[in-house]
Amino acid sequence: MSRLIILARHGSVRQVNIEGRVTTIGRDPECGVQIDSLGVSRRHATIHWSGDRFVLTDLESFNGTFVNSERIWEHALQNGDAIAMGECQLRFLYSSKALPSADALRLVTRADDLHDWQVARERSDWAAFFRRSRTSTRGAAVAHRR
Repeated sequence: MSRLIILARHGSVRQVNIEGRVTTIGRDPECGVQIDSLGVSRRHATIHWSGDRFVLTDLESFNGTFVNSERIWEHALQNGDAIAMGECQLRFLYSSKALPSADALRLVTRADDLHDWQVARERSDWAAFFRRSRTSTRGAAVAHRR
């Protein structure tokens, strides 16, 4: 079962199951995953099943699609990938088995995020975890420019 955990700019968190061969992401109400956020195009990206993996494809969006802080045009998704579109943060979760409802919003992170993941899990404050990841990325970008 695959799903997206979506953290909107105002801090709301929701989970969307990815169903079917192709799922479109964007502002358009016709999209399978609708995101009403600044910087997200009407039809921003798709996630499709290629037979052995899920692939995220940017649909020539104006502001781009980022996976793990790298701009992508097409990317084979892995469990726990962090996706950014406009001001919205998403996590891609993939499991071959259905998770119990108590674990439905548990996030999986990369191994190098393990410490922050444990801290956030203990506090159950996923919105703060996403915000902290986003601001630390911005700080790194500013430091890199200097």
